Amino acid sequence: MIVSLVLFVVLGLVLLGAAAALTRRKLGSSSGQARTAGPGADRKVLETVALGLQVLAEGRVRDARRLPEVQSVVHSGQRLTVQLAQADAAAPAPWTSDVSGKEWSLDPASLRAAGTSGGGPTHPYSLTVTLGLHRGDRVLVDLAQLPGPIALTGDDHEVLRLAQALITEVVSGPVGHLATVVLVGSATTPPVTDGLGTRSARLYPAATRKEALAHKEAPADKDSGRSAGASRRLFVVTAAQFRDERWADAPLRETDALLVLGWITDAEWHIAVHTDGSLDTGRLGVPVDTHTARFS
Repeated sequence: MIVSLVLFVVLGLVLLGAAAALTRRKLGSSSGQARTAGPGADRKVLETVALGLQVLAEGRVRDARRLPEVQSVVHSGQRLTVQLAQADAAAPAPWTSDVSGKEWSLDPASLRAAGTSGGGPTHPYSLTVTLGLHRGDRVLVDLAQLPGPIALTGDDHEVLRLAQALITEVVSGPVGHLATVVLVGSATTPPVTDGLGTRSARLYPAATRKEALAHKEAPADKDSGRSAGASRRLFVVTAAQFRDERWADAPLRETDALLVLGWITDAEWHIAVHTDGSLDTGRLGVPVDTHTARFS
């Protein structure tokens, strides 16, 4: 009787172990599939954002209205929403405005029926880039709408990872089709460049501030849909380079953005990167639970 009971218990444990192993294999297979599908799904989201911004820009031009300043973009999967710096209720279809006029949104499915000029996204929001997720929604900001230096501060490793993710998305993603990134001085060294997910013709190294500011975007190309007025430049420098070369006094264009890796007293915008992956965006006021390098 006792022997039979022991054998029964042993057999039960063996069966439980086999079931657990099978479950782990299934989970491992599923997670592997998710990782494989991730980049493609991620790009589709960014393509939706790019198309939405293109439709917005073309609609405003068609209506002979000034382009709005888009501070942030949120993609929830079900809705694409832009937050405007100034209230404006005249949202071009298929965009619709809320009662305040500061938030426009649309159903991403409606973009398929919206006509565009073709030739690639020609919107002026090409420095709109993903900061991260908030409650599962993708949160993007237009760096060109942030005047003055933008400092990424906090844990050095997380700051570097976030910067690499931002740069990679700008130069390889569909939203940044008309943007170039200029890495300056120590930002051209392997600690920064080795972590970039791509090599792009829109990514340029420059040894000094003078060389960086002399860089011009590629000329407008009618066949590619490139518009000189929509081109943007993002300069990336370390905090030491910022101080040594007096970037606070640099004659940047109104459409340029300056990203500084590390703490500086001259920053107009501080984005603190925490070790848990969340961001404190300061007066920008955009909540981010998980920064983009953690999931991209």
